[in-house]
Order: sequence, then C-alpha cells, then structure tokens
Amino acid sequence: MINQLLIHLIIILFPIFIQQFFFSRKKNSDSMRYQILYGCLFGTSAVICMTVPFHVVGSFLSDLGSIPIIIAIMYSSGKYLPGIISMSIVVFYTIYLGGDSVVYSVIAFLLGVGPCFFFVKAFPSYIAIKRKVTCLLLSANSVILIYISLIVYIEANNYSLLYHNENIAVLIALAVASLIGMTISTLLKEHIFETDYLMMELERSEKLKIVSQIAASVAHEVRNPLTVVKGFLQLLLESADDKKKKYLTIALSELERAEYIITDYLNLAKPQTDHLELIEVSGFLGSIMEIMNSYSLIQNVEIKLNCNQRDLYLLADKPKLSQVLLNLIKNGVEAIPNTGEVLINAYSHHDVITIEIMDNGKGMSKENLDNLGTAFFTTKDTGTGLGILVTIRIVEALNGEIRFESEKGRGTKVTLRFPVAELEKKASLAALSK
Repeated sequence: MINQLLIHLIIILFPIFIQQFFFSRKKNSDSMRYQILYGCLFGTSAVICMTVPFHVVGSFLSDLGSIPIIIAIMYSSGKYLPGIISMSIVVFYTIYLGGDSVVYSVIAFLLGVGPCFFFVKAFPSYIAIKRKVTCLLLSANSVILIYISLIVYIEANNYSLLYHNENIAVLIALAVASLIGMTISTLLKEHIFETDYLMMELERSEKLKIVSQIAASVAHEVRNPLTVVKGFLQLLLESADDKKKKYLTIALSELERAEYIITDYLNLAKPQTDHLELIEVSGFLGSIMEIMNSYSLIQNVEIKLNCNQRDLYLLADKPKLSQVLLNLIKNGVEAIPNTGEVLINAYSHHDVITIEIMDNGKGMSKENLDNLGTAFFTTKDTGTGLGILVTIRIVEALNGEIRFESEKGRGTKVTLRFPVAELEKKASLAALSK
C-alpha cells in the first residue's frame, strides 16, 4: 500500500518537473501548441496513475489521478484548453477500461474536477496562500465525491464489504494521500512560479540598468544645448510679431516637452530619494485623489478611495511617491475609453502596506503585459514608455514592490507594496511629544 502511494506521488510530480525543465518561462505560453502539450502532459500523468489503481471493493477502483488534472486546470495561466484536454484524456481512458463501475467513476471525476473551471480566470490573481487553499479544497471535494460514488455503487451492487477494516484503511489512506499529494504539488508549483517571477525581474532589472546608464550619459549631453536654445527663443519671442510668436511658442512648447523627457531619462538612471519623510497613507492618498479629480471628471471617470485603516505610515520621498501614484492613476483614467472608474485600495498586512490601483478600462493582452516595463514600450499613441520605467525605478528605490495584472476588455490592476514604517512612526511621535 505504501509503495503504491509513493509510486502515485512520483507519477503526480513527474509532469511538474518536466514542465519546469522544458516549458518553464516560455514566451509562447499562450500559443495553442504550448497549451496542447501542457494538457497532454498532465493528462498522461493521470492516465499512468489509473494504470496502477487502488482496489477498494468489487470492481470499484480509485487513484490519485485527479491531482494532476486539478493542477493542469488551475495553473494554466487562465486558459481553459489545457484542462479540457487533460480531462478528456482521463474520461476516454476510463471508458476504454470499462467495468461495471465506469459510469460512477466518470460522474465522480467530472463532478470532482469540473468546479475547477469556475476559478480558472481569477486563480492567477490570487495571493499564494489563497491559491494553495483553493487547490486543497478542490482536492478534498474530489475525494468526497469519489466516496459518494462508491457508496452509490455499493448500494446498486449490494456489496457489504465496504465497512471491513481493510477497506476503511484504504479509503483513509487515499484521503490522506490526496491531501499530501496536492500539498506537495501546489508547493512545488508555487516555488516554480516564484522562481520564474524572480528570474524575469532580474532580467528586466539588468536591461533597465543598461538603458539607464546610456540614458543618463545622453541626457546630460543634450540638456545643456537645449537650455541655450530655449534662452535664445525666449529672447526672440519678446520682439517678434504675432505670426512669429505663434511659431516660437510652438518651438518653446516642444523644447519643454524635450526637457520633460530628458528629466525622465535622468530619473530613470538614478531616482533621487534622499528626502525621506514619514507619510500618513490615508491623508496622502486623499490629497492625490483631489489632484486627479478634475482631470478624471473631464474624462468621465470616477476615482474612488477605499482606505479604512488609519495610522498607516510609510517612509518615502513624498514628491517621488506622488509622481508614482499620479502616473499610475493617470494611466488608469486614460485606459477607460468612455465612462468608468478607478478604484484605489490601501491596507496593511504583516507589516506591509499595500496600495492597489484598479481600473475597468480596455486592459492589456498578456503580450503587452509581459513587455510592460521594458525600454520604450508603450500602449499609447503618444508616449515614450518612460513613465512606467521611471515609476518602477522609483518604487524599487523606495524599497517597494510593484506588480501589474491585466486582462483584455476587463481592466488593469497595479499593486504597490511598501514596508510599514512602524519604528519611524514611533520615533517621530516620541519626538513630537517632547
């Protein structure tokens, strides 16, 4: 019995390791070919589990094949195809095996695994602990339905052997093995997911560092002659006629735009965050919302703030943090084509302050989302792509973390995380009380 459970565990983990070595971090993970291979890989794992089943009573067989199917469905990056393929492989193989319990097995399998599809789209946006708990609950649901189908099978075939100690031991072992197998599988998938994310962030940081160094050297060289040109244009503007003033004004506005871009380049190279101060999050976000309200009203967009927790403090450079939030909120407003809303949530959990900025705009495809933060990439008709780059650099300089989630046609969510300034807050309050 123990040997059989260990064999099942190896079979369950095998496709996860295969995926890690051969399919992990592939940029074509949305391609049809990748999804078919992914579904077939986990479907094959389930079929191998079915070839070495546990005999419960009569011809009723059970195995741990539902675990790789649940993993295939839930960790498919929000795609339905891998789950459908892996499920179909199991159903057809079950029918092929036949037996008088085939109907009960198929129904129990479909009812046990089917609910997973309700979570496919939302699952990637869950936090890690929620993903793990969801998978465990779905695995428990699958086990319960197998037990129910077993009872129905026994009643239909007048078996009385279920309640023998040996059969009860098999059922308990199956339940425990299912939970252990699912726990190990989800922990492994989460570890792989986090490792991939860190590797991508490392690659992005290296690229950003190179671009930043080049940008800084170019920006310094270009800024000085632009300042001279701007000064002479302003002198000419004072003595020019109306027609020339029109052209000189346009030239000056374009020079100011060029200076703004150069400033972004310099911020990209090395964001200055020397003036750190204690910021009360709720009041700070309220002031940011007031600044953006007039702009959002012009765009027919409503900005909502949800920050019920008081006394949330973080240590940051206020102008730079304002630049980050204004840029992200402005992007959210501009992403909404007609009318909509931008929702700002702020809360603390485990000494981390989280600020979420969500819009119900047009959203981005996975390809655009993957390219977000790379040099000169933008989804706007007019833009340099430097805004998001500068935002990322400032957040990193403030010891924070930024994540983007988006779905085409549904909107975008940006999550900012900063450490709570608890010690700094206490020190500041102590100083004020003296």
